[in-house]
Amino acid sequence: MHRIERSACLSRMRERTLETCVLCAGLALCSLTIPSPSAGITVLLASLVVAGCAEVPLRDFARVLCAASGFAVVSLLPLSVAVETDPLGLAWDPAGFQSGILAGTRAIGTLSATLLLAFTTPFPRILVLLRWVRAPAILTDLLALVHREIFLLDETFTRLAKALACRGGGNGAAARLRSLSAGVAALFVQALEHSRRLETGLASRGAENGEVKFWDDEIVVRPAALFLAFASPAALAALIAWERSILAF
Repeated sequence: MHRIERSACLSRMRERTLETCVLCAGLALCSLTIPSPSAGITVLLASLVVAGCAEVPLRDFARVLCAASGFAVVSLLPLSVAVETDPLGLAWDPAGFQSGILAGTRAIGTLSATLLLAFTTPFPRILVLLRWVRAPAILTDLLALVHREIFLLDETFTRLAKALACRGGGNGAAARLRSLSAGVAALFVQALEHSRRLETGLASRGAENGEVKFWDDEIVVRPAALFLAFASPAALAALIAWERSILAF
């Protein structure tokens, strides 16, 4: 999480929130709606190119993408196997394998577009855009509070792990297992304490029964950049359609 947020804050596209969201949404639609494995692969390559132009650390981007894509790869195996009753056993299923390839490439393409948004746009800017489009206040407030709690609990867990290591609580698998359960219990108590203090702070600001007030930057609409954000996925979809007609795949 820290690497993703750091990359987003240092990205060259960090101030282009509206254009980046439109671009990533268009790439995700290309991957989801075009029934071809080449769509997901092309979206993946396009996301890598845009991430490189935005000065996103490609090693971190690829590491997170590979970890998230593991579920799509694992799902390919059961889709490729069929159960036969006469005789009872497992057999290769070509239709299921093709369905698994299509589902996997769609998932990888959609994940790459989603990660492109996460690595190039700071989360507070996404909240600003959601408020700009008049998203429900309860949704944006909840997202802001959850995002804050993630980093607070991560910092708390890091301190607990360091304190445990200083006391020799990580020596051996059994000790690590016991220490993990104790650490999770302590983290749960810390989460409740953070929530109580947050509720007290919100109540002191008069936001207990109303909308939380934030100081938001304005969303600047740049017509040329917005047109490019719309046109790029459309051109990519046309390219994928041309590839399908040539390769018949």
